[in-house]
Amino acid sequence: MATGAPVFEDREVSIGRVFQRAVSTITHNPVVVLGLALVVGAVPALILQLLFFELGLTAAGDVTSASFSTGGFILAILLTSLATMVFAAIVQGALTRATWAANEGRRATFGECLATGLRFAPALIGVAILVTLGTMIGMFLLIVPGVILFLMWSVATPAVVVDQRGVIHALRRSAELTKGARWKIFALFLVVLVAYWLLATAFAMFGLGDPALAEGAPSLSPTQLIGTAILGTIVNAVWGTLQPSLYVELRQWKEGSDLENLEQVFA
Repeated sequence: MATGAPVFEDREVSIGRVFQRAVSTITHNPVVVLGLALVVGAVPALILQLLFFELGLTAAGDVTSASFSTGGFILAILLTSLATMVFAAIVQGALTRATWAANEGRRATFGECLATGLRFAPALIGVAILVTLGTMIGMFLLIVPGVILFLMWSVATPAVVVDQRGVIHALRRSAELTKGARWKIFALFLVVLVAYWLLATAFAMFGLGDPALAEGAPSLSPTQLIGTAILGTIVNAVWGTLQPSLYVELRQWKEGSDLENLEQVFA
């Protein structure tokens, strides 16, 4: 695969096309996309939140609780973060295949998408860890470096699945594809962040808030559980299709060629 392809002057990166491609993926194959987002993404995340709630770790002061040591709290955070990365990696890998299939006008099955997510999970987890650590360190260094790294590596996840060349290659590939378009990518993610905040606020107003926010509540209501599952499904579906949609847009912008046949990519 070429890595030094010139930018085609007659074409620009379009945020609108990225959103359109993501929405098209969801509407073209809603059962599979939303099913993966719910079963592999939202439900495991909700279970982890419920576990924290039952352990009494939803409030900041709980870390000093006599029933739960500081060391135990830190271990729980690490294990939860790792579990979250695992499930997120599988969802993102699975939805990359669904997006790629929709781009070719066909519906990928639940099984083949899940198999793709599982197949590439180790590399996807590796990317997630490096991106998270790099962004956190960069944010610590006056914020801007963290933002730059996040934008630079923003399509490393789909690069893992499509290129099938490992973690380091995916990071380099993402840096190459995003060069020259990072302000637009920043605008894209800003729109997504604002949309998420508005949606989460609306859910909270109707009592469908995140159970982790229910500090001091004696129990979780059915509406909170349902609302959290719905919100998690939406977030996983949108984020899981936006990343590969952005990858497609950047790749066509940089290389000016049609994408390979899906069966050849995943052979």
